[in-house]
Amino acid sequence: MYCSRRRALQLLGASAVTTSTAGCLNSGSLDEYALIADELDLSSVGRPYLKPDLTEIEAVTRVDFSAEMKAQYVSELFDQGSVTIKQWPLVGRDEWGREAKPYPTFCQRNNSFYHVRIADERRLERERWHFAVERTDETPPDDATIETRPFDLSTQDERVLDAALDAVYAGNDGFLGDPEFDELQTVEFHHGLDPDASDLIPSAPFDFVEVNEAYFRPVTEQRRVQVPKWTYTVTEITQSRSEFDEYARTEIVEHDLRSSGLSESARSVIDDAISEDPRRYEEGAPPSDGLSEVLEALNIASDLEPIDSYEDRVDFRNVVAEYQDTIYRFDLIVTP
Repeated sequence: MYCSRRRALQLLGASAVTTSTAGCLNSGSLDEYALIADELDLSSVGRPYLKPDLTEIEAVTRVDFSAEMKAQYVSELFDQGSVTIKQWPLVGRDEWGREAKPYPTFCQRNNSFYHVRIADERRLERERWHFAVERTDETPPDDATIETRPFDLSTQDERVLDAALDAVYAGNDGFLGDPEFDELQTVEFHHGLDPDASDLIPSAPFDFVEVNEAYFRPVTEQRRVQVPKWTYTVTEITQSRSEFDEYARTEIVEHDLRSSGLSESARSVIDDAISEDPRRYEEGAPPSDGLSEVLEALNIASDLEPIDSYEDRVDFRNVVAEYQDTIYRFDLIVTP
């Protein structure tokens, strides 16, 4: 007989709990499978599903596309009904195991609500210039050329250099500390940046960059990279807010667990996951019959690999289902 993490917490107290195997508690690491649930209020659909302004979405590049470039793409989308774009994810995506899964995405324009969909998705190989900086502890020689703020560069090159400096530090808030990454973090010259107009390419006009008494060496190189390319379509839904909310709820709620004929053990798993404290259900590998049934009902099981095939944690995010007349968003976290 297995025991849920919630039941174990009740029995042993949170301070005594470290893990469970096959659903029961033991000493060691955290449980391998964690099903987490949150109530989702869709009475008035908003973010992340509704994007009031598509141009606020950032490109999947270290240097974002210009406002003019984004506005041009959005105009084409609404004028032509479709647009093909590289590296700009207009449709939201969630982690889904080793991949990412799109979720329903809507937008507003001229008092109307629209549904934005992916019509085609491809990955292209392209040769792209990359620029980076790497921190050095050596003192620059007297004859070295050193770039300092304010940078004497074009607007484009200043954006690239700032992005390269930010890339060295995770969550940079303007105060440089210890580098977050050991590997070189590069800034790609995407199709919205012109390497031919850049003084940084093929080599920077300076030997070092000095920021807050730290020195960085510029690095430039060409790399062959994978570039995502999406074709999007847009369909007008309505101008009525109430009609939009009804339509969006239908698209967002993927599963009805009320009518799926779940067994008692599967319902117990969900009940533990949606309980107020701790709002999660955990058990160790291999998953129990009850958890396996729930993952089937949530359409996660078909993409779930054996746990020993994962080297690092993987997440299956944002599965929306109705259960006991309430809408929940479920996440599965797998920790090998």
